[in-house]
Amino acid sequence: MTVSRMSTVLLKDIIDALEMQFDESSSFLDLDTGRVETVSNDLLREADESVDKEPDLPVWQKEEWQIAKRIVLTDRFQQLPTKFDVHEWAIMQEFSTSVASDRVRQDLLKSLHGARAFRHFKDTIRRHQIESAWFEFRAEALRQIALDWCEEHQIRWQ
Repeated sequence: MTVSRMSTVLLKDIIDALEMQFDESSSFLDLDTGRVETVSNDLLREADESVDKEPDLPVWQKEEWQIAKRIVLTDRFQQLPTKFDVHEWAIMQEFSTSVASDRVRQDLLKSLHGARAFRHFKDTIRRHQIESAWFEFRAEALRQIALDWCEEHQIRWQ
């Protein structure tokens, strides 16, 4: 459990990081500044393996390297939930079961099974013209994940 050392973090920054997750990077909250930092997993590995040796990086990646080193060398960063913690498929299933129309609900639930479930789900919400309802539902689910994470780690937010 982490005790917050900063005044507050913007909940929106955490939610934005949860929305923009990629396999190649990880996001962390800097407990000293309240900033959310996203860093390439390759740079994190490199910083962990060779902290003293700076790799030959392009100028645009130098700041990210400094952040990766701080993440590895200090205790001031708390990793945000990963895409595996977010469970996008479960959010899609929850949304599907919440839909009032039996026909649309069954169509959505059916789209979640088999190959390319994410693509079929998106096609189904478009076909039924319920994209805005889906985006609102997903935004609230991510907000709740961010709130739960803040509470678990005793992070103050606004």
